[in-house]
Amino acid sequence: MPAEKIVNSTKQTSITAFGIIKQSLRIVGKHPQILIYPYTALLLVALTYPLASASVFAVWYNQIFTEAGTVAPHRLSIILGFVGFLTFYTAFIAAYFSTAVSAAVLAMLDGKRPSLFYGVRQVSKHFLRVTKFAILSVFFFPMGIYAQRRKLPKDIGWILGSSFTLHMAQIAPSILEGNQKYGATIRNSIDRMGKTWKEGLVLKVGMYLTFFLLIVLPKLIQHQWYKSQTADNISWLISLELGASGYVFFKVINAIFTAVLYHRAMENK
Repeated sequence: MPAEKIVNSTKQTSITAFGIIKQSLRIVGKHPQILIYPYTALLLVALTYPLASASVFAVWYNQIFTEAGTVAPHRLSIILGFVGFLTFYTAFIAAYFSTAVSAAVLAMLDGKRPSLFYGVRQVSKHFLRVTKFAILSVFFFPMGIYAQRRKLPKDIGWILGSSFTLHMAQIAPSILEGNQKYGATIRNSIDRMGKTWKEGLVLKVGMYLTFFLLIVLPKLIQHQWYKSQTADNISWLISLELGASGYVFFKVINAIFTAVLYHRAMENK
């Protein structure tokens, strides 16, 4: 029966995904120095995001709202401005650290003993290439579909799933390996990890669920116990701060899981 098949498939995917998490935790336990990447990323964003966002917003406010003759921007505009900058700012930091931790974890899984800054050196060697993919990461989903266009419409579910789960950690090995063009690198990554898109989806959903709970927690606390405008503004600022640092932290942690998933996929080929 189709329903039974779906249930069994979901169960097997979840078991495999949790197996990936367990294996990743064993690696972290054996090589705790790998945690320097997510914690450094978290600390970097926590320290720099408030200053960077305030500076950018000050310029945005003076050039757009003051010159336009508006006394003060709408509250929603302020929030959207901070969130927009958060997305742009954290995307780059997450891309660099995700690629670095992916390189380090894969080296460990291959039996090597990488130095503490092995991943950083790999990103430095391919800095412009990593930056290019970080900028173009917003196009991963449509590019994934385009790269597999010859499989349409027969494998539409596979194509959508493998394209939706594309992210920097998954593409990192292909980015660091050579100088293939953007489309060829995307296709190469999908060819290697296409069959694991369901497990990748479980890991991705889990990451964003945890991230979402972290973001809304200050607002829930404020809404439950504090009703003042000042508390509301402070809760928004805390949410954005936790959002910036938490997003990068969980992206880098997820990169560890993805590297293990990638290594397992290559072993099963």
